[in-house]
Amino acid sequence: MMLFGLHQLNAQQINFGDSTVVSLLTCEPGDEIYAKFGHTAIRIKDTEGLDLVFNYGLFDFRTENFYWKFLRGYTDYMLGVSRTEDFLNEYRNRNSSVYEQELNLNKVEKLKLIHLLNVNYEPQNRTYRYNFIFDNCATRPQDIILEAITGVIIHDMSTTDETYREIISKHLSNDAWADFGINLILGVDADQPAGEQGHSFIPGNLKSYFQNSKVLSFDDEKNERKLVSKSDILVKAIPRQEARTNWLVHPFTFTLLWLMLGVIITFLKEKKSRIYRIFDTVLYLFTGVAGLLIMVFSFFSVHPLVANNLNLLWLNPLNILAAFLLWHRGARKFLFFYNIFSLLLILICIIVSAFFVHSIVAASVPLAILVFLRTLRREERLLHILITPTSDGLQWKK
Repeated sequence: MMLFGLHQLNAQQINFGDSTVVSLLTCEPGDEIYAKFGHTAIRIKDTEGLDLVFNYGLFDFRTENFYWKFLRGYTDYMLGVSRTEDFLNEYRNRNSSVYEQELNLNKVEKLKLIHLLNVNYEPQNRTYRYNFIFDNCATRPQDIILEAITGVIIHDMSTTDETYREIISKHLSNDAWADFGINLILGVDADQPAGEQGHSFIPGNLKSYFQNSKVLSFDDEKNERKLVSKSDILVKAIPRQEARTNWLVHPFTFTLLWLMLGVIITFLKEKKSRIYRIFDTVLYLFTGVAGLLIMVFSFFSVHPLVANNLNLLWLNPLNILAAFLLWHRGARKFLFFYNIFSLLLILICIIVSAFFVHSIVAASVPLAILVFLRTLRREERLLHILITPTSDGLQWKK
């Protein structure tokens, strides 16, 4: 969905004649994580020789603190203009197909669209705050085209109850680790239906939406016309076998092996307690760091759909502290209560996810079970170490 490095033209105003052809370009996904969802752009072609692409997907890795800004959702993207052949060469080199849909716009609509694009390309307007779901390289072309149309859009696509999470996962099916990581970061808002037009934040879905849409004019006759008058393939990728994540390095295999190792360690003899602590230290550090990353997204990021993340109930950032306190006898009483707190949070997460949200990341299940099992086992040991039964009931050992 993102493209970097296209040559930008210096012209701030671009004018075309009456023979202008306006097209929506849809580019197939690439291998890089930022290209997994494809890309969308607008092509303006004139028989007098001008043939340009307006591309809302430009960003600069060299921006100061780029990755920290990206993490928090403060990444700025730009509208760039390039020669169509330069644009297409990027995708030939990447071996990604590029599809063209010529839009069935009248002269007034074309002039309005070109005017809007020119205004957008002015230096003070060409930069915008990128939003993966609601304001990206697909939604911007869609919005500006719909704004230029003098009529209402109707479409023949059947409605669907697909959620944002399901749409995103569908496009990450060949990259299990990316799918696993993004699903952990997404909150409960990602489990709401995207709605009829909500799918179009994905370029391929926008292509289908336009292909099946008609324009109903506002005049008395209420004429209908197809939004897309002609379709073509500008770049045809060489067929290749899509690489899928091998099951040996699949995140579910990874977490399942962790669970099996944890079960084995749990039933070792008491004299192996040092192995207990080493394993639990690694487990708590791993889950704590993951929880810390999720907390940054959930509370300190403006990214959409990442708030209200139930995974924080079992991927607790405080596990980082617990990992170090495992090695201090004086912290046993604190850990006793902390374990009770953790067990309750994990149970709440399971109940809410299963009965209310109905969305569970499959690869996280073995890891969540492992955290629950090891926390329960450690609480059992602390119970024997710290508490003794007396005639007056349970008492803390001195």
